Amino acid sequence: MIKFLHDWLTIIIAALSLIMSIITNKKNSKQNCEYREKMQEVEFEKEKIHQRERKIDEMFMQLNSRSNLIPYFHLILDDSKIEKIIHNGSRQIKLVIGLINIGKESATNIMLFPMGEGLENYLETLYEKENSYFIHDYLSQNFALFKENVTFSIVKEIPKDNDGKIANFIKFKIRFRDLIGNLYEQEFEFGYDNYVVNGFNLKRARI
Repeated sequence: MIKFLHDWLTIIIAALSLIMSIITNKKNSKQNCEYREKMQEVEFEKEKIHQRERKIDEMFMQLNSRSNLIPYFHLILDDSKIEKIIHNGSRQIKLVIGLINIGKESATNIMLFPMGEGLENYLETLYEKENSYFIHDYLSQNFALFKENVTFSIVKEIPKDNDGKIANFIKFKIRFRDLIGNLYEQEFEFGYDNYVVNGFNLKRARI
C-alpha cells in the first residue's frame, strides 16, 4: 500500500512539474512575444525618428543650396557718375545708382517698387517731410544675369539757399523674380552729401 501511494505520489509530482513547466514555458513564451513586440515598436519608432531627421536634413540642404542660387543685388555707387545738370530750367544734381546681381541665378522682371502709396513714391528721403528726389532715367534693363549690372538715375534740385548744401539718406525698393517665378524684394539705403563726404555714403541692403 505504501509502495502504491509512493508510486502515485511520484506520478502526481511529475505531472504537476510538467504542468508547471508548461505554464512557465507559456508564460515565458508570452513574455518573450510581448518583449519582441515592444522591441519591434521601439525599432519602428526609432526608424520613424530617423526618417524625420533625414527629411529635416534634406530640407536644410535644399534650403542652403537654394539660398546660394537665388538672385541677389548689391549697390554700386560711383562718385564719378555724380553730375550737375540743368533740367526744366533748374540746376539739379544727378545721381546714377547701380545694382549688380551677385546671386548665382538670373533675375527677371526687375522693377522699382513704390515705398508708399502712389506710383510716384519710388524714393523715400530720410529727415525730409516731402521727398525731394525723383526718378530721372528708369532702369536700364529689367533682367540681370550673374554679375550683370542694372542702373537708373535720380535727380534733386540744388537748393538756392544754405549755399546749395545737400545731405540726405535715400531709400528705395526693387522687386524681381527668378527663372522659376519666385518673387523677391530688396530694400536699399544710401547717403549723399555735397559738402562733407562730397559723394555717396553706402548703407547695406535689406531683404
